[in-house]
Amino acid sequence: MLFPYYLTFEGKELIELIAKAHYQVQENISWCSDGKYAGAVIHENKTFFICTKNILKGVNANQYLNETVYHEAVHVVQSCRGMKPIGIPLNKMPLSSNKIEDINKSISLTKKPSTQRMEHEAYWLENKPKETIKYFHKFCF
Repeated sequence: MLFPYYLTFEGKELIELIAKAHYQVQENISWCSDGKYAGAVIHENKTFFICTKNILKGVNANQYLNETVYHEAVHVVQSCRGMKPIGIPLNKMPLSSNKIEDINKSISLTKKPSTQRMEHEAYWLENKPKETIKYFHKFCF
């Protein structure tokens, strides 16, 4: 796997926690071939994947790769909660208009409007890995 070389200390810790939560950590799986995904979590078979080849083509690839790991790690925590949001009040999670657009893109890609609240949490936490690590310990172990 290539992506661990790009990760921050917190990103590496999150990958360890994801594996400890019994998720397979994979890179550049078939879902990555269409170029739409940076990463995702497939809850049905407990797979966490990163599309390194898609991320490394872009600007600020190192930052984006870490944000993707942080974002998808939030979805693993939500899975530990039974596919429910962590429970952070919406008024405590302000997002920029760009991030709101990203939520809408994610929802159109997955075709699951019911996940809007969970996507909101993931986008808000994607640059707060230490908080996500705390949530892992609170809800997954």
